[in-house]
Amino acid sequence: MQFLTFENLNFFAKKWKTLDAFAIFFARYLPYLLFCFLIAFSFYYDFINIFLGALVAGCIGRLINEFVHIFYKIKRTAYLTGTKVLVPFAKNYSFPSGHASFFFGISFYLFFYFKLLGTIFLLLSFLIGIARVFCGVHWTKDIFGGVFTGLISAFVINYFLINLWI
Repeated sequence: MQFLTFENLNFFAKKWKTLDAFAIFFARYLPYLLFCFLIAFSFYYDFINIFLGALVAGCIGRLINEFVHIFYKIKRTAYLTGTKVLVPFAKNYSFPSGHASFFFGISFYLFFYFKLLGTIFLLLSFLIGIARVFCGVHWTKDIFGGVFTGLISAFVINYFLINLWI
């Protein structure tokens, strides 16, 4: 099933330059824009609780990934013959997606405190994930694994904020 989903998305890569450009933008540059917006938003509101909490949630998601990589070693789709790769990729294992873990950790954390902003970040994080599948560097299950680790990390940070910091 995951192979079919990946094949169906990656099939359209390198067919239309406009679609490729959108996918590359979402996969490579949207993460930077989201992070810059998070910084700007944090300065407007409470920097410590918003930015640092969201950043720690994203980083914990990445740490969970490193633990998972010890036991679950899945090669990236970019190593498959016939994969159309549109963006540079790390040579590490693909499950769960580091981008997805980081940005969904931030997004879920924001959702706990700012529903609208969190929802926007969740949708944009999902676009980043789909674009990375389209661009040939992730399986769809890598993205869903990143969603799960991001959610766990956001719950962990939220728990510590409520019970220890406040």
